[in-house]
Amino acid sequence: MIKSDAATDDFRGTSRGKSGFEIFPSASGNFIVKIWGRFSPEWIGCLSSGLSRHKISIVKGTAKKSLAYWETGFEIEKTRLAADPRKLDFLALAKEENNTTQENSIAITRYILEPPEKHGGALYLEIKAADQLGFLGQILNNLAFLTLFPEEISIDTVQGNIFDKFWIRGLGGNPPSAAAQAALKKKLEEWLTK
Repeated sequence: MIKSDAATDDFRGTSRGKSGFEIFPSASGNFIVKIWGRFSPEWIGCLSSGLSRHKISIVKGTAKKSLAYWETGFEIEKTRLAADPRKLDFLALAKEENNTTQENSIAITRYILEPPEKHGGALYLEIKAADQLGFLGQILNNLAFLTLFPEEISIDTVQGNIFDKFWIRGLGGNPPSAAAQAALKKKLEEWLTK
């Protein structure tokens, strides 16, 4: 198991001022990464994009924010050409500025979008798609472009298919505006394979 220098507390965050990560091998031959701390609203998109640049996929996991403090657990899988994930600084990836343009190269097969009134003020988005490297990063970067940020994420990849769920809020933790919701729905329709 590898821990970052900032990780002086256990994963449950006995001191919520600390940020850190740990990585260890999983039984499947992949790696489990746990990350905790306070991050900017777009940090998961930055992390996902950084991992994609290193040819590493997030295949399953969860991320949840409580107030401004995140706790995550991801299973990651590397391709043959990938960097060794044990040598990556996950906190640095999460803090990297993301200069990715809002690409539209992803395709989804199905989505469900439910209003904030049904989910305690959070917009609920569920997406199904064929597995694609960089998918999560592109979704999160496009959400950030619309000033929409997840407060909770559930990621799963099963038999080559992505099943991702997002509970999304606007800036300051407010429910997303009607304009932002409409812009997201339009973007999802563009990605939808007919």
